Amino acid sequence: MRWNAVLSTAVATVCGASLVVAASPAAFAAGWRNVNGGAALKYSGSLDRVDFAGKDVGWAVGSKGAAPKPGSVPTPNPVILRYTAKGWAAQASPVKFSPMDVAVASASNAWAVGYGAWMTPTAIHWNGKKWVKVGYGAPAVPFQVSAASDGTAYSTAGITYAAGVSAVLRWNGSSFVGAKVPLPQSTTITTVDVRSRNDVWLAGTTTADGRKITGLALHYDGKSWKRINVPGEFGVNAYQAIIYRIVALSPTSVYAIKDAQAAQTTNALLHWDGRTWKSFTTPLNAAPLGIAPDGRGGVVVVPAVNNGKSRYLHFNGKTWTTLYGPARKGTVQVTDLDQRPGTKGVVSVGLASSGSTRAPFVELYG
Repeated sequence: MRWNAVLSTAVATVCGASLVVAASPAAFAAGWRNVNGGAALKYSGSLDRVDFAGKDVGWAVGSKGAAPKPGSVPTPNPVILRYTAKGWAAQASPVKFSPMDVAVASASNAWAVGYGAWMTPTAIHWNGKKWVKVGYGAPAVPFQVSAASDGTAYSTAGITYAAGVSAVLRWNGSSFVGAKVPLPQSTTITTVDVRSRNDVWLAGTTTADGRKITGLALHYDGKSWKRINVPGEFGVNAYQAIIYRIVALSPTSVYAIKDAQAAQTTNALLHWDGRTWKSFTTPLNAAPLGIAPDGRGGVVVVPAVNNGKSRYLHFNGKTWTTLYGPARKGTVQVTDLDQRPGTKGVVSVGLASSGSTRAPFVELYG
């Protein structure tokens, strides 16, 4: 989610199991529908990030309580929800912090990163039995975390998504430590996607003259990092676009979303085919907030603005289709989504705001 959105992340815990809508073989023809999260979703707050490692192995994180006022920092109050074959259930966090992201390698290996009081970087690890606090070796706010089934995990951190300062960290088995990535000066790495220890993707922005911003991606093949410049207009310093998320489907199919922010350019979906990048303007020039594989070679993009229904932009590699979720009371915002391995389903999370009430929800496609 965007920086101004994720700063409102904070969560608390409630115990209980839940029912779930199972994926159907009807796939995308079935449409998006609500998932009954039961007791796990009975709180006022948000649900901001979700990640799956298997059909019945997933976690989501969010925040409990009212949204913080502009310019203020929310009181850390974390919510962690685990998904198993029994449905969604809440778990306790070992520390009060505001989660920014969650990544899952297996049923016994998962991470959540965020910040605590005074913006202190915070990371916790699920060891198969409980969540424990672990070290995070960067004096910056964690942006994202990504993990592969082999246990490889990386995280990105910085000051803001457009500050020209960032850190890339990797999991060493007990804590997050600095990764040796050859970053150009004045570079902000905002996003990471890990497929295996020998297949890691990073993306962000950089500037050679302190003014004009350009996009870049880096790929690690297990031996070295290769820089891949991302063409297109990214604006100028302080008024720039950002590469917010990257997701690798295969070595020859990598997608990223470009958020124009304040730059005089367009919002776009970027695609790397192993040789070149292509840019596809999002429908209605919608600012992209999240992206996930659709399980069929395409992707689903979440726009930053919705109304009384969640809205999803499906790209099949050539054309866009706009899809909607069920009607909800208030202002609806999908905040993240992920493809559910072993199925043709995609799971999303978000919240519906009405007055002082913020109702978290989970939706399923396929």
